[in-house]
Amino acid sequence: MTENIEFVDLDTLYMKSDIVTIHVSLNDKTRHMVNSDAFKKMKKESIIINTARGPVIDEKALIAALKNGDIAGAGLVVFEKEPLPIDSELRGLDNVILTPHTAGMPDGLKFHKKRYAFFIENIKKLIAGKKPDSTLNEI
Repeated sequence: MTENIEFVDLDTLYMKSDIVTIHVSLNDKTRHMVNSDAFKKMKKESIIINTARGPVIDEKALIAALKNGDIAGAGLVVFEKEPLPIDSELRGLDNVILTPHTAGMPDGLKFHKKRYAFFIENIKKLIAGKKPDSTLNEI
């Protein structure tokens, strides 16, 4: 089942990919594996998603790449320091989506249903021109 899969080295992956999604364990070899050199190799339209471990991405380099337009965006569920500090620059960037890392929770299905219901209700409030619950940034 490898007919549409091309195995490449990491540099080529960074240069060719529209979306880079991280799924590695954290160890000495993978710590800051995605760094300023990696971001310079990526397309300006690239998006990086990290669902693995926060320190796999050099967060300072990520923030610089996002602010400079070296990459288009990021989706993060893990961070170098957890919980993500309230004053983290990642919180203020328009090209970043931050979500909790909850896939492994013991009662995940029940939790996710409750969370999705919360999201749906907030979306309905926004559409109706009302203020959503639990806003992080006031408009």
